[in-house]
Amino acid sequence: MANILILGAGVMGSALTVPAADNGHQVTLAATPLDGEILAALEADPAGHPRLGAPLPASVRFVDAQSLTAADGARADLVVVGVASPGIEWAADTVARLQPRATVGLVTKGLVDAPGAVPLTYAAAFPQMLAERGVRPSAFVGIGGPCIARELAERRPTAVVYASNDDGAPAAMKTLLQTAYYRVSLSGDPVGVEACAALKNFFTIGVSAMLGRHTRGGEPVKNPVAAAFQQAVDEMALLVPWLGGQRDTAFGLAGVGDLHVTVGGGRNSRLGRHIGEGMTLAAALAGPMAGETVEGVDVGRILRPHLKEAFANGDLPRDALVLADALIDAIAVGAGLDYDAAA
Repeated sequence: MANILILGAGVMGSALTVPAADNGHQVTLAATPLDGEILAALEADPAGHPRLGAPLPASVRFVDAQSLTAADGARADLVVVGVASPGIEWAADTVARLQPRATVGLVTKGLVDAPGAVPLTYAAAFPQMLAERGVRPSAFVGIGGPCIARELAERRPTAVVYASNDDGAPAAMKTLLQTAYYRVSLSGDPVGVEACAALKNFFTIGVSAMLGRHTRGGEPVKNPVAAAFQQAVDEMALLVPWLGGQRDTAFGLAGVGDLHVTVGGGRNSRLGRHIGEGMTLAAALAGPMAGETVEGVDVGRILRPHLKEAFANGDLPRDALVLADALIDAIAVGAGLDYDAAA
C-alpha cells in the first residue's frame, strides 16, 4: 500500500482517486484555494462532486491543501498535480512547501511562454519551476492520452500514457495506478506527450468548428469533421518535433487518441462549435462560455508570436499549418475562424 497525494480537486485529479483507491492505496485529494465548493461537497458526500458526475471511493481523504504539512510531503510515495493550467504556479509553490521526495506526476496541460524560438512544454517547464524553488523530486512523469474524467471515475475502459526521461519512474507509477479498466502505456518522450496534451486542446477548437458549421437537420455531418481532424493530426506531427518531442508521439494515444476524445466533448469542443455556428471567439467567451477556462485559447495565445516568427524565418511551413495559422489569428483578435475543411 502506498500513500498517494493528489493536488487539485477538479474533475481529473478527483477521477484519479478511483484507480488509486481501488488498488488499496491511501489517497489524499487536496483542494486548491479555488476548490472550496468541491471540498465542501465531497466532505458531505463522496458522491457529491459538483462537476464530475460520479462518486469517489469512501476511503479517499479530502483536505484543504493549505492544511498539508512537510510531514504529508515526506509520507507521499507519489504526488500527482491535477490543477488547470492557470494554477500551475500555485502547484509549484505547494510542492515546494511540502518538499516531497517522491515522483511527481502531472496531468496539467498547456505551454509556457519563454524567451527563445519555441514555447516550453510542462515536461521542461514544471521541473524547472520546482528547481527554482529548491525542489528536486525523484522523477517527473507526464500523464497524457485520451481520458475523460467522468468515464474514468465510472471505471470505463481507459488507455493513457505515462512519459518520463527516467526509465523506472513511469513503470513504478504504472504499478501503483494501473487497474483492469485503467491501462497504462509507457513512453520515453515526455516533451512529446506534453506537447500533444497542449496542442490537442488548441486543435480541438478548429476541428469542432466543423461540427457547428456543417450540419444537416441540426446534426453535424461527418466529412468536414474528418477532413479537419486529419489536418489537425498532420499539423500536430509538424509542431511536436518543433517543440522538442518525437514526431511519432503525435500518432499515438497522446496525440490522435486524445484529440479524438477532446473533439467529442469538453470546453474546447464547445467553444469550437460556437465559432462554427457563427459566433466570434470573443462573443463565445463573453456569452455561453463566460467564466470558463478554455486551455486551447491559452495555448494559442502562447503559440502565436513563436509561430509567426517561425513562419517568417522559414523554420515552419506556413502552407502546411493552415489550421494553426487560422486559429492563432482568430484567438489574437477574438474573431471567427477563417478556415474550412474544404478550403
